[in-house]
Amino acid sequence: MLEKKETYLLSILIGILAGSIGIVLLYALNFTAILKTLQIIEGANIILIVVVLRMSLLAMMAYIMFKQWFSQENQFFSDLPFLFGLFFLILIFGKLLDILYYFTYFTLDEETVLVYIKIRQFVAISTLAPMLYLSIMMILFFLTINEKIHKYNDTRERDIISMKILFLILIIESIAIILTPNPQVAGIILPLFVIPSLIIVVWIFYFSYKNQRLSSVHPLIVSFGFAAFLCSNIFRPLAQFILGETAIFTIIVEIVDIIVFIVIFTGLIIKVKY
Repeated sequence: MLEKKETYLLSILIGILAGSIGIVLLYALNFTAILKTLQIIEGANIILIVVVLRMSLLAMMAYIMFKQWFSQENQFFSDLPFLFGLFFLILIFGKLLDILYYFTYFTLDEETVLVYIKIRQFVAISTLAPMLYLSIMMILFFLTINEKIHKYNDTRERDIISMKILFLILIIESIAIILTPNPQVAGIILPLFVIPSLIIVVWIFYFSYKNQRLSSVHPLIVSFGFAAFLCSNIFRPLAQFILGETAIFTIIVEIVDIIVFIVIFTGLIIKVKY
C-alpha cells in the first residue's frame, strides 16, 4: 500500500510522462516543418536557446516548490508550494507548445495552426488554474474572517466551493476556445482570460501583504512579479504590432518573462517580516 506522499509523487510523475508523450507526438508530426523553420527563419536558433533557458529555470522552480511541499509533515492541495509547483510545471509544457507554434507558424496551413493554438490555450488556462484556485480560496477566507459570510467557516467547505467555482470558470473558457473560428480571434480571446485572472492574483497577494497574511512567502514581491507579468501580457499585442511576428519580438518577450518569473520565485523563497 502506497503512502500518501508516494501516491502524490507517482501522480505527478504520471502526469509529466503523459504530457511528455503528447508533446513528443506533436513534435514528431511536425519534425520536417520545425527543421525547415530553423533553416529559413533568421534568429530561430536564438529563439530556441532563450525558450530552453526559460524552461530550465521553470523546471528548477517547480522542483524546489514540490520538494518544499513534500518536506512538509502533511500535504494539502491548497498549500502554496504545491500550487506554485503545479503552476511552474504546467508552464513548462506551455513553453514546449510555444516552440512548436514558433517553428510551425510560417510553414503550416491556418487550420492546423489554429488547432495548435487551441491546444496551447487549453494549457494556458490550466497553467493559471492553480493561481485562480488560490485566489478564490483566499477571497472566501477573507470574507469569512471579516464575517461577510458564515457558510464557509470550515476549511473543507471553502476548498469544495473554490473547486466548483474554478471548474465553472474553466468550462466557460474551454467552450470559448473550442468555438474560436481563426487564429486572429484566438489572439483576442486568450488575453480576455489571462488578464482578468492575473489582476485577481495581483490583488490577492497585495491584499494578503496589507493584511499580514501568507507569512511563509513575501506577498508583496509575488504581487509585484505578477503585476509585471500582467503588464507584459497587456503590452505584448502592441509590441507585436510594432515589431511584427518576428524573431526579435519573440526573443524580447521571452527574456522579459524570464526576468518576471525570477521576481515571482524570489517572492516565494523569501519570508516576509511583518
